[in-house]
Amino acid sequence: MRPDTHTGGRLYLWIRRALRFLTLLAGVALALMMFVTVTDVLLRNLFGIPILGTYDIIETLMVFVVFLGIGEAFLDDAHITVDVVDHFVDGRTLHMLKIIALVFAAVFLALLLRFMPIPAWEAYVYADRKPDLPILLAWLWIPCLLGIFAAFWAVLLKLYRLIRHLEGDRSATMTRSPE
Repeated sequence: MRPDTHTGGRLYLWIRRALRFLTLLAGVALALMMFVTVTDVLLRNLFGIPILGTYDIIETLMVFVVFLGIGEAFLDDAHITVDVVDHFVDGRTLHMLKIIALVFAAVFLALLLRFMPIPAWEAYVYADRKPDLPILLAWLWIPCLLGIFAAFWAVLLKLYRLIRHLEGDRSATMTRSPE
């Protein structure tokens, strides 16, 4: 499915490219997760040689998958949704409900951006590490914060476009002559 790219200008295209790059990094992390898991299972079952720290590796890569892919999901409306209300309300009401949901999402992401740096800094100061491998937890906060920051901008852009679309519909209905 090709996203709607004919409106929005340069800012939209820049954000779209940045989100696509982050999603590609998330895809690479997912592929690596699958490779490490399959390799660990094969080595463990065929030769009795497990990969040391498989759980830490998978857990680390999961951070990349979850947080780096969320921004493009917001921008493309690709989240899993339950469309129960869609069948009972008109299009304008549904549009307003989407705007309200995006406002709540923007507030939630802003709160995350406000409070996530504190434990990230503490992980850096105390040099917290994974249990089996010497992976610093502070490094894992980078994709978390980057992904939430990108998702926040994606939500703001999506919100702007929905409001602009709503205003365009309103002005189109006002300019119609009564028949």
